[in-house]
Amino acid sequence: MRHHEWVPIDEIVKKAKMPEKDVLYRLKRLNKFEFVVRSIYGYAVSFGGYDALAIDALYKKGILKAIGNKLGVGKEGDVYNVLLSDDREAVLKFHKHGRTCFTRGKRYREFVSNKHHISWLYMSRLTAEREFEILNELFPTVKVPEPIAQNRHAIIMGKITGEELKVLDLEKLMSKEEIEELFNKIIEEIKKAYKIGYIHGDLSEFNILLDENLDFVIIDWPQAITKGHPDAEFYLKRDINNIVRYFKKYKIKADPDEIYKYVVGE
Repeated sequence: MRHHEWVPIDEIVKKAKMPEKDVLYRLKRLNKFEFVVRSIYGYAVSFGGYDALAIDALYKKGILKAIGNKLGVGKEGDVYNVLLSDDREAVLKFHKHGRTCFTRGKRYREFVSNKHHISWLYMSRLTAEREFEILNELFPTVKVPEPIAQNRHAIIMGKITGEELKVLDLEKLMSKEEIEELFNKIIEEIKKAYKIGYIHGDLSEFNILLDENLDFVIIDWPQAITKGHPDAEFYLKRDINNIVRYFKKYKIKADPDEIYKYVVGE
């Protein structure tokens, strides 16, 4: 699929080095279990098949022991509770990109612009690699999930607890002073990430999780851009404005322009 959107049967036979009837039998079985999809042009691996390949690789590497319940379906993929081989709990995130997600902006196209043919599976793999790379640079300085392993479109991260700020009523959980302290701490994390060289690019109350101890973590970093990006100022200001807007309902007053100057060190 690096060279074909739909791989012709003769190409599969050639690669498999098996009789055509045996290849067709196996493809029929894979299609039945929805690991591949078929068209008049040939076959393609489905996201279910790609999931299976990633799980198999992580298991064979001695990283993954068991998969639990699904935590949620995001705009960029599915997230599951998992158990690692050392019995630690963690989360497994499958990046799953399609046309809607891909056309969201120039940021994703930055690292695929030199590809003449690209499948959505490969796009998902590239964004997983990108997020894993960014998390490795940010963790543990910035409050982000711990990066543990990555294969194809899958990332294993340290256990993530908490609820999105979007669904919480902070006034029922903390005092006005504590809400203001939380706001200031989030701004500090934005500044830390910027100092390392990254801007989240899509920061809002939807990707900040607050746990029962009133600690937080910032998730979803695949679309992050470097501070040297031509649109860095636009995305950083948008991130800041989103946070200021959210906390405004809790009567937290802040000047986005002053915060921007503080973050970039002006």
